[in-house]
Amino acid sequence: MTNAASALKKTEIRKIFPAIDERYELLGSKPIGAASGFGAVWKATDKWLGRDVALKFSNQDMTDELSLCRDIEGQTVRVYDYFRSDNCWNAYAMELLDSPWISVSGFIKHHKYKIGDLQHYFDTFEIAQSLLSGLGHIHGRPYSRAGRFVHADVKPDNLFLRLLPKKRPRTVFRLPAAATLVKIIDMGISTENGHYLMGHTPDYSPKKPYARRGVDFYAVAVTFLELLTGKRPSKEVLGHKARIRAFVEKMSSGSVYFDEVAIEFARNCATASTRPGETARVHTRHLEDYVFGLDGLELIAIRAICKNYPDGASKSILADFLFGILAPTKQWKNQTEYRIEAMKEMVKNLYLNEELVLRGQTYFPR
Repeated sequence: MTNAASALKKTEIRKIFPAIDERYELLGSKPIGAASGFGAVWKATDKWLGRDVALKFSNQDMTDELSLCRDIEGQTVRVYDYFRSDNCWNAYAMELLDSPWISVSGFIKHHKYKIGDLQHYFDTFEIAQSLLSGLGHIHGRPYSRAGRFVHADVKPDNLFLRLLPKKRPRTVFRLPAAATLVKIIDMGISTENGHYLMGHTPDYSPKKPYARRGVDFYAVAVTFLELLTGKRPSKEVLGHKARIRAFVEKMSSGSVYFDEVAIEFARNCATASTRPGETARVHTRHLEDYVFGLDGLELIAIRAICKNYPDGASKSILADFLFGILAPTKQWKNQTEYRIEAMKEMVKNLYLNEELVLRGQTYFPR
């Protein structure tokens, strides 16, 4: 079901909101973004300030949504102006998430998915970390009596990424910091924690009648797996760890270790609705313990091994190979026996950390 605002033409908007027509010029011939039951968004130019903005129109009262966007100090859009017409139409001007911002749904649509793309897993872990950071601000402090909300409509259409990947010399993590990577939009049905839920998107909802943080975490699980694999998991998949594993393995990273981290993370988020006291910090800690807390150079090494030696190799061959990969990061110019021994030690550590498996004399990505 779409909001009546989706059918409004430019001429109709000008008549309904003379003040908007005075200051803003609507761009394009139709709303931008996905159709919504809570309003329609147009791209516009602020003629007074010479900057592009987004204008959201709705036939519903949007004051609660507007207040949330203004009050939550986190990863929501900035709001500039609010307008209300004589015949109950509402609108507000907000930050336009234009390039380099892209919706998660747009990213999924255009990303070239391929098996063995461990870097994509690392990127997805970063996005999940940032999403949890944003939800933490919305959810508020666990034991506070005020400022605790549930977004209730987390999905790829309502998430935007600041897509500015950069090569960094000593890490596989290349996206902007968690606090600036993801923006969470459309607070139209956000609900105070514990109150009755007034709406949801069925594919991203655990069908709970009341607003609890677990409702958002379930949606994180669906969105995470969709971003990871390019396909949206069904409720049947989310209902059992073995099904999640089979789903992930169809677009495996090439590393059983990181596949398992993704599977466990998705499962924990999907079942969070059965654990009312769970917080975003719990799920963030899982990623910190099993992904972000690992040695940066070892992550570079395992990524390179997964890509170049998926069928395994001896310790000596991998040591020579890793020297070529890691020498620039260590500012090594010459290959010495000591440095090769250091690379062999790294191979051993990857094995001890269960990121490689040893069969005979051959080390394989686990």
